[in-house]
Amino acid sequence: MKITSTRRLFLAGTGVVGSAAALAACGQQSAEEQASQAAEENSSAAEDAAALPSTAWERLDYDQVPDGGSLKLAVSQLPNNWNYNHADGLLADLSDIRGPLGAGAEITYSESGEKTLNTDYIAKAELTSEDPQTVSFSYNPKGVWDDGSPIVVEDLISQWKANSGENEDYQIGSTVGWDQIKSITQTDDEYTGEIVFSDPFIDWITVVHPDVPKKVSESAKAWNESYVSTPTPSKGPFTVDSVDTTGGVVNLKRNDKWWGRAPKLETITFSVVDQTTQPQSFANGEIDILDIANGDVLSQAKTRSDAEIQSTNGLTWTHLTMNVKGADGKLEDVKVREAIARAIDRDAIGRAVVGPLEAPIQLVDNFVYMPGQDGYEDSFGGLKYDAEAAGKLLDEAGWALDGDKRKKDGKTFDLSIIIPADTKSNSDRARQVQTNLNAVGLNVELQTVPSDAYFDDYINPKTFDMVTFSWVGSQFPESSSVNLVYPLDSQQNYTNFADDRLGDLDKQIKAAFDLDERHKVANEISKVIAESFVLIPFYATPNIVGVKKGVVNTGASQFENTDWTQVGLKA
Repeated sequence: MKITSTRRLFLAGTGVVGSAAALAACGQQSAEEQASQAAEENSSAAEDAAALPSTAWERLDYDQVPDGGSLKLAVSQLPNNWNYNHADGLLADLSDIRGPLGAGAEITYSESGEKTLNTDYIAKAELTSEDPQTVSFSYNPKGVWDDGSPIVVEDLISQWKANSGENEDYQIGSTVGWDQIKSITQTDDEYTGEIVFSDPFIDWITVVHPDVPKKVSESAKAWNESYVSTPTPSKGPFTVDSVDTTGGVVNLKRNDKWWGRAPKLETITFSVVDQTTQPQSFANGEIDILDIANGDVLSQAKTRSDAEIQSTNGLTWTHLTMNVKGADGKLEDVKVREAIARAIDRDAIGRAVVGPLEAPIQLVDNFVYMPGQDGYEDSFGGLKYDAEAAGKLLDEAGWALDGDKRKKDGKTFDLSIIIPADTKSNSDRARQVQTNLNAVGLNVELQTVPSDAYFDDYINPKTFDMVTFSWVGSQFPESSSVNLVYPLDSQQNYTNFADDRLGDLDKQIKAAFDLDERHKVANEISKVIAESFVLIPFYATPNIVGVKKGVVNTGASQFENTDWTQVGLKA
């Protein structure tokens, strides 16, 4: 599910942990009992997840898809920087636009999440040594950027140097994987190369093919400034034909330099449409696909006679993020943060937001894996709504009830939740949190801000007490899960908190080629994050999408990625 301007894409996971009492109780179990309990929990979660499919779009073989036609899609804003690797480029809307341009297409994901190489881009890639970890690869020599220049190893070398984090002049969104590379060298020719890692990296396939050509990454000035309003070059079946910044319209056309099979669609148009008006735009036939985030939007989508509603499980999960430096330092006390976690009725939040979507409510209790996913365990040991327990924790922290308000040293416990305007699901979550926390004596206010300022002016500079938005999970969750709260300056860490234990665990998980070991370390990471209570996970958000009838091979999906050469309009 897309949350446009109210959430950012990231490479990370999920997290949890219970109180000291809950952890102690867990510690009394044998290893076999713990493993059995984890398996039982995951089996139950898998049963809940099975209520929805993994892919729900209408399939049609490539040869049966008619040639031509245009697809009309919506975004909530144009990107602040078209360089997706830049700190300002990690926007879900930009990810949507870049899909038809070839972004992420190097790897094909099946309905079940199985990964295979897309030979349009990578002819071969294999692990040739584990010590040191070495990867040999070769590109499809037909591959070119949309200006006609070949996609070569030099492009990858340049991007690695930009993304590695070694040059602080480059403003980067994530260093994951890139900072573990020791060297990249060209071997037989400009299309073949070898990567040697300084530290093991399980998801090495994610750093084998360049996302941008050398001209984008060869200097910090080009990286930071040259693509603020200019799209980075395409390497996919479509390319950007025009950008109307005034009208908020991006037009894509067939890429005449594309070397793969020809796309069926002739054009794709992305128009900036405010979230509050997207449902009506869909109902009126002005856009062809609508991401559905709440019951009101679902009701509006159902009014369109030539459309269908598709529902699948999703990788998106919602949460409450606490800034430990917010609320005049009141949130620095872990007992206070745990009290907040235990005072929140997560089931009520799920009923308010997911219930009207006519989909099952799945609470999330892990920072790496989604419910039902292999390896999933409850990191909290049971995070239940318990206002009485929350009150006792606040008492222990020195915040005693004085009437219906909690005070300490004569001051009330005041804090705020910032919410983006015109985003109902975010507002619904925040109001339920406000109700629950006010009931235990905290004084919680809601502060509504413009949607386009939500991240830029509040979340990114960490000028908030609490926020609730959504994270979009990754196809490679283990190697990136730590970024939510470590290191302190991680572009995804908005908490102003970092646990040093995560540094070593991060190295361990990236070296865990054995699946069982990977699951073990992943759950250790999740529990450490959970112990901090800086992130309180809520529920997994299903993908619910309104799709114009006749649109084939794209729509609602959990794992499977869209092949933009095969998307079309059925006759």
